[in-house]
Amino acid sequence: MEKIRFDVEGMHCASCAQTIERGLKKQAGVEEASVNLLSEEAWVSFDPHRIQAKDLQDVVDNLGYQLILPQAQQDQDQTATQIQHYNIEGMHCASCAQTIEKAVNQLDEVDQAQVNLANETLSVHWKNQAQSQRVVDTVADAGYQAQLQEDNVQSYQKKRQRKLVQQDQEKHKLIWMTLLLIPLVLIAMGPMLGLSLPAFIDPMHSPKTYALVQAILTTGIMFMARQTFTMGLKALFKGHPNMDSLVALGTLAAYLQGLFTTVGLWLNDSAQSEHPVLYFESAGMILVLIGLGNYLENRAKHKTSQAIESLMDLSPQTAHLVKGPQDIVDVPTEKLKVGDRVLVKPGERIPLDGRIVQGQSSVDESMLTGESLPVEKQTDDKVTGGSFNQSGSFQFEVTRVGQDTTLAQIIRLVQDAQSTKAPIARLADTISAYFVPIVMTLAVLAAGYWYFLGGQSLNFALNILISVLIIACPCALGLATPTAMMVGIGNAANKGILIKSGQALEQIQQADVILLDKTGTITQGKPKVQAFHIVPEYQDQETEILTWIASAENQSEHPLAQAIVQFAHDQELDLSEIDHFQAETGQGIQAEVKHNVIYIGKQDYIAQHATIPQSYLDQANEASQQGLTTIYVALAEKFVASLNLGDQIKETSLAAIQDLQDRHLELVMLTGDNQQTAEAIGQQLHLDRVIANVLPADKANVVKDLQAQGKKVLMVGDGINDSPALVQADIGLAIGSGADIAVEAADVILVHSDLADIVETFNLSQATIRNVKQNLFWAFIYNIIGIPLAMGFFYAFGGHLLNPMVAAAAMSLSSVSVVLNALRLRRA
Repeated sequence: MEKIRFDVEGMHCASCAQTIERGLKKQAGVEEASVNLLSEEAWVSFDPHRIQAKDLQDVVDNLGYQLILPQAQQDQDQTATQIQHYNIEGMHCASCAQTIEKAVNQLDEVDQAQVNLANETLSVHWKNQAQSQRVVDTVADAGYQAQLQEDNVQSYQKKRQRKLVQQDQEKHKLIWMTLLLIPLVLIAMGPMLGLSLPAFIDPMHSPKTYALVQAILTTGIMFMARQTFTMGLKALFKGHPNMDSLVALGTLAAYLQGLFTTVGLWLNDSAQSEHPVLYFESAGMILVLIGLGNYLENRAKHKTSQAIESLMDLSPQTAHLVKGPQDIVDVPTEKLKVGDRVLVKPGERIPLDGRIVQGQSSVDESMLTGESLPVEKQTDDKVTGGSFNQSGSFQFEVTRVGQDTTLAQIIRLVQDAQSTKAPIARLADTISAYFVPIVMTLAVLAAGYWYFLGGQSLNFALNILISVLIIACPCALGLATPTAMMVGIGNAANKGILIKSGQALEQIQQADVILLDKTGTITQGKPKVQAFHIVPEYQDQETEILTWIASAENQSEHPLAQAIVQFAHDQELDLSEIDHFQAETGQGIQAEVKHNVIYIGKQDYIAQHATIPQSYLDQANEASQQGLTTIYVALAEKFVASLNLGDQIKETSLAAIQDLQDRHLELVMLTGDNQQTAEAIGQQLHLDRVIANVLPADKANVVKDLQAQGKKVLMVGDGINDSPALVQADIGLAIGSGADIAVEAADVILVHSDLADIVETFNLSQATIRNVKQNLFWAFIYNIIGIPLAMGFFYAFGGHLLNPMVAAAAMSLSSVSVVLNALRLRRA
């Protein structure tokens, strides 16, 4: 199953998005399709064996819109490097790689092709113009699958540039439409306002010219707004009308009324005794106001993506490639490859991820992690592309390029999240699907009622018809949720909080219980040995036994094991080779060092192999009351030593926990420590509850038990053994410095590894959902009041009749107001 992002062109309202989404979902082989009106993107999961991307493009084209194929876009926007990268599926051995490499290299247009079996990628250097479909077909003929890697940064920048060009075109078109509208309004409404017109266009002296000039001016405006008619009528005739259909029908009704009246005036030679009733100015004003609304809306929507743009702009365009001691050249960042050596000067941004090989510096990573303080870097330290080098100069070796860099992964994650739909959007989506047909029906019924039953004139009924068609706004409904979600998720990313979906963002503020893993989450995750107690009879072997303990623990990745290894290193001990190693998850380890069998672990585990003296148990009890953990050691079935280890609580943990408790959330700590140690830490932090002696496999069961009580559970963890619980929880939140598998399993990632960011996550979730509800409220209220007003409901009870031009202004402002309200989240 493939999941591909497509750019979509031609959408103007929520009905458009719903039409495309439904059309794609109906296709055999399509598992899921999601269309985002705001970002103008479609994400489609489909089986490439049953349906191809080109077939999806044809489906959308038949609906009246354009689906841009990623490969076609890549070819069109090909950079000067003429290098493309493909993901390859189906390779199992070096022979597979050689088969693909040989086949692609045989293409005349290819300069060089290289296959990397390890990461299953194909790099193609083209002689001239890239022809990605040739590669895809060639690889397919060889029995494998190739998919062009999309460079998110370049693709997004190209798309942004296209949008800026479109905005500029819209602006110029709007200016010309306004220049035609001004004389149209003056001619049409001047006499009513007491303005005198020249005799040749005065409605009483020259009604024919009066009408003809208006017809010409209105025709010019309609010609410049022709896309509204082509898109709207095309969608209407295909059976899925949208907002453009409503505007097209309303303005055409007004235009045709004026046109028929004008023709009648010219065919009738009798003198005109009354001011001719024309709706030209209504048609012109509606189109200009809606054009102005669309322009303002698009400008406002552009600001909703500024968070992504700020991330995109972190990557510098060029880098200083070190070819030799005195040979440094500037090259485009995209030309760098893994293993290249790059110089970074003070005041420059780091182009890609890498490892420092020479020099040292102070690096500002705030745009990626939210950490305001610079981080000191020296030889062998990792650096992240996009971060800012403050003081020193250094050289680093590139370790990641393209879509593998941290920055690219963050951008992709944020883009994916912004494209997802939150459950709160379902109501608006359902209504949007039926909105336009219902409005068209109401418009016809209302106009028919006033004309046939209400005894009103045809012009009155036409006024009702136009007003209802124009004031209805599915856009406000369609934009209510995605605008707020896009700004909220983008704002979170800039603060080092990576939210993977709109659903996660909504569910965060619904949590009742927060489960906190202790090590690495509440604490620093860097425990230290506070004391080493050895049995007196082994006192003369203390150094040797500590060496054996550290040698055995060196085989484990557990933080406590690494603390013991570091304790040995601090005493400058040389570790020994291990002959045998076996771990009992959550209990301890058994190893053979220099023909000595050694057991290291918890009390219960060691008690199975040796008797622990009471004095050591008492000492451990005293240590646990101080929040320390005790590890016991047995050698050849005899107890020989114990170690007390402590992990410092993070400075921000207490304040963050108190803040979360003030929100009436239950805070529970999970730990494998014994009950006394856990309770000592729990008392320091004023936790509601601690659950001790929890084996890694049991963490998910704790989550299930809480969920069985009807509680919404948010799990926070950082280790591999936290991943089942992160998946089981309603919301899984991973500390960013944790294991990759924990990060992958989570719904939210805290890049900064700070519990204070959980508070910020709740703030953002609550602010975003509150904003969505505000948007939906005003979108619904606007239509609930506006449509009856346009239908003449209030007029029937002595109220006012809505002018179509006022309806157009109200409709345009409704969409703009929703977007502007969402933009307030940038200050959240």
